[in-house]
Amino acid sequence: MPALDDVEWEACLLEPVRNAPVERALRKALGTVPPGLRYFLDSAWWMDAAVALDLVHIPLLHLDPNLAEMVALVVSQDSACRYCFNMTRGVLGILGFSEARTRQLEELSTELDVTERAALQFARRVSRATPLVDAAEAAPLRALGWSDAAVKELVALTAVNVFFNRAATLPALPYEDATRLFESPLMRLAAPLLRRFVRARRARQPVPLTAAEREGPFAPFVNTLDGLPVAPRVRIAIDACLRGSSLGRRATALVFAVVGRGMGCPVSEGEATRLLLADGMPAADVDAALAHFTAPSLTPLERAAAALARDAIWPQPARLQRQARDVQPLFTRTQFVDLIGTAALANLVCRLSAAMALDA
Repeated sequence: MPALDDVEWEACLLEPVRNAPVERALRKALGTVPPGLRYFLDSAWWMDAAVALDLVHIPLLHLDPNLAEMVALVVSQDSACRYCFNMTRGVLGILGFSEARTRQLEELSTELDVTERAALQFARRVSRATPLVDAAEAAPLRALGWSDAAVKELVALTAVNVFFNRAATLPALPYEDATRLFESPLMRLAAPLLRRFVRARRARQPVPLTAAEREGPFAPFVNTLDGLPVAPRVRIAIDACLRGSSLGRRATALVFAVVGRGMGCPVSEGEATRLLLADGMPAADVDAALAHFTAPSLTPLERAAAALARDAIWPQPARLQRQARDVQPLFTRTQFVDLIGTAALANLVCRLSAAMALDA
């Protein structure tokens, strides 16, 4: 599927907001307020996670920055996210990718370098995750000389892209905005100056996790990335979500558990189930909630959150967006924004199981 023009996409469910303190913090951390984040500025934890996981600011220890952008295109295409697809295409143009080169990436053409093609095929499998990726699927990359650490960085980069794709797809962020942004005359004039701001950074040495960063919910997923600069950033995002979501800890854990069950990821489901039990949900209700999204102790909000999270794993965009619009009145605006972020983060975490498989 070389383009997404035929993918149905609903009207955006959210309006962009202004939040001066958060915007100042984003400019300080990222140098700008990314256009897509303006729809989520009323969630403090969401901004903490978005800064930690910003793809330009995560230093890459093993991957080439150009490959990182190629991965972003492949993931957005696989996810059928029109917003991220258009944004990534625009960034590739700033970086000097020709239209012909971009088309080769979209089609995973045999004209691509053999290493690039193997990496992008693997990234597509991690993104799709049907079923979850096992260690044997990394064999083509290992045969090309990739270390396990390099494969894990590719897994993590793919998973972070899935996070942003789900976050854009659920509320139907307006992909036309991305098209207009990159087609503007000002953007074309500024492209040479912008290249250094949109290219991922390189890391010079491993970044070991601290003892504190190795602890906490979903630690196995973070710890498998130990040494990669992305690892502490994933820890920040998970902790921010569990600590600060307006959904409450139980509904947040339920979303993680539903995505873990739906993706067939027993480690993620187990981690989330422990949180649910610790928060007082009866064991019988946990099983019913994960199987049928219903249980005596579940609130209407929790039932809606669970069902929406399940459909966000492998979304049909317009169908998911219509479902989100139907349940949106059950939530405050901040709760709805937090649900979008939580479902996106749960998808990221489960896809990191591909990195854990390399340790088995």
